[in-house]
Amino acid sequence: MKQGMWRMVLGLGGSLLLGAGLMVGTAAPATAAGCSGTHLDNWSITGGYIAVYYNSSTGKNCAMTYTNKPGKKQYIRVDISASGGGSQTDKGSYTTYAGPVSVSAKGKCISFAGQVGSGRPLEGVTDVYCD
Repeated sequence: MKQGMWRMVLGLGGSLLLGAGLMVGTAAPATAAGCSGTHLDNWSITGGYIAVYYNSSTGKNCAMTYTNKPGKKQYIRVDISASGGGSQTDKGSYTTYAGPVSVSAKGKCISFAGQVGSGRPLEGVTDVYCD
């Protein structure tokens, strides 16, 4: 009976270690995606927010639109542009975010917009973070 008890304890311990390994393995790719540089701010929009970054070594601004309700596929969009030219858009059916999108913006102002849900408005900010 003692031997059977040890097998159960060891089996449970192995299952917990395996489960922890799977959790770590699935969390890593989510943290690898995104914008590099300094996080400037989050801008609230209907159903989510736009995260904006600046990388001083590359002179690029980057943006991503996140939903407040991740997990279910829905239309998400992010746009970014620099005064005097250069723009990028990412849009589609995503579970968590759209982007990253970036523009060279050293010495320029940027504008960005986002949308969460196809029936909702495209919301954003114009001519900010002027360098």
